[in-house]
Amino acid sequence: MIPPRNELHQERLEPARDPWFHDDRFLRLFYENFHVAHPILVPSATYHDRQYPEFLQLVVNFVGSHYVPSSTSQQYRDKVNAELACNPDRSPCMVQAWLIYSIAIYARGEPQEAQDAFSRAVEIALELGMNKVEFAASLNPETSIEAESMRRTWWELYITDVFMAAPFKGSAFQCSTMAPEVALPCEESAYTGTCDIPTPRKMLDFKRRVFASEETVFPSFSYRIEATTILCRALVLNRLRDYHRDHLQAVENALVSWVNHLPSKKLDIVDSYGNIDEMMFQAHMTISYATMILHLPRSDLQSILSQADDQFWPVASRHLASTLNRPIHSIKATEASRRISDAISLCPNVPKHTPFAIPALALCGMIQLATSIKHTEECFDHHYNRVTLILGCLKSTKRIWGLADAAFNSLRTSAGEALSDSMERWCTEPLRKLFPTDSTPSSTERTNQPTRPTSAISDAQDILFPPIVPGFVDPTCYNDAFFTSIPDFDIS
Repeated sequence: MIPPRNELHQERLEPARDPWFHDDRFLRLFYENFHVAHPILVPSATYHDRQYPEFLQLVVNFVGSHYVPSSTSQQYRDKVNAELACNPDRSPCMVQAWLIYSIAIYARGEPQEAQDAFSRAVEIALELGMNKVEFAASLNPETSIEAESMRRTWWELYITDVFMAAPFKGSAFQCSTMAPEVALPCEESAYTGTCDIPTPRKMLDFKRRVFASEETVFPSFSYRIEATTILCRALVLNRLRDYHRDHLQAVENALVSWVNHLPSKKLDIVDSYGNIDEMMFQAHMTISYATMILHLPRSDLQSILSQADDQFWPVASRHLASTLNRPIHSIKATEASRRISDAISLCPNVPKHTPFAIPALALCGMIQLATSIKHTEECFDHHYNRVTLILGCLKSTKRIWGLADAAFNSLRTSAGEALSDSMERWCTEPLRKLFPTDSTPSSTERTNQPTRPTSAISDAQDILFPPIVPGFVDPTCYNDAFFTSIPDFDIS
């Protein structure tokens, strides 16, 4: 007699007797946090029906355990690593397991181990032909959830390849240099909804959108892929020993073009209901990150901070091949960092974003810090508030990911050294700064001033919100509209 399906499933999971393996909290937290940023597995509603193999479920629970403060994730890490290393499986599920595991290990602050795990995922993926256009449809109907999951897995490999290589100044790209054959993922609402997956669109169609007579909107995942491609170009350029200035201008043109060709529906990362488009958040973040990486090494901010050799600080082999002078590069790098801080202020729950946002946040804070040193103290508050915003986000994230702990400590140490004197001067004379004594009217002047009519204070708004003292309003540094075409995020 054949046992019921549930009993077969239980029997298959029996070797993993650890209670944490069966903890539904880990699965739920994985989907509520990590999966939102890296949505390659089937949607949560179909997870149990999919019956993923045990090793992949182990990885899912391992990642979810990081979001439980009391869990001992290091013990789980060793179990998962041992299971993956000795398992001979060469299926797409193993690719997904190694991929998810590598991102988690990267976020834990173990870059070399993460690179090794990622390489295993790429090796199996290329062996299976997951980079080929026909792979997803060869196992399942093209419009099925499983086929969509396969497409997303390849593109997540493509994106992870670039971000994983960013801190390794000499590492080679494994996926991002291949021809983009695989069809593009669909919109998140279609993937998680009850409707059928639409027929996937090709990368060539996405590239041709710039010549369309009418505005064409593609899924958010597509813009994230293109943004990552531009980031890869910036990283490659910084590693070249010699290049023509037109090569630098080409990357700059790509950054500006990406923004100019965004449809109006993709300009914002938060809709009117407060829902965050995580794929567009990552896309915007990636473009700003690429802009910082491109311009910072060529700016006059490079030598300001004493810890400029930090792992999050980019380097370039040559700085002179540019049509711009160093101050303009500084302005563009600072503007890009401002864009990241503005975006994170809209959705500051960093643990729900990709761990790849951590290096971008660290670099954002370092640039704001360097700019605060370079600029006059009139705009000290402006940069100080952005630095403290980033510090706060990293502080909350370091409880989950070790990489954020390293970024937090690096930025905190640099900020403490660089801003100490400015903070002391700012705090010792706050009243004189906000209420200058030489501008206070004398009793005679007050007597001669006209009395405000009673009707003028009848408005409740005047009573509840008195005139704001200008000293409480942070000054801006400059009008940056000339240097960027990216509209401000609507935070009003």
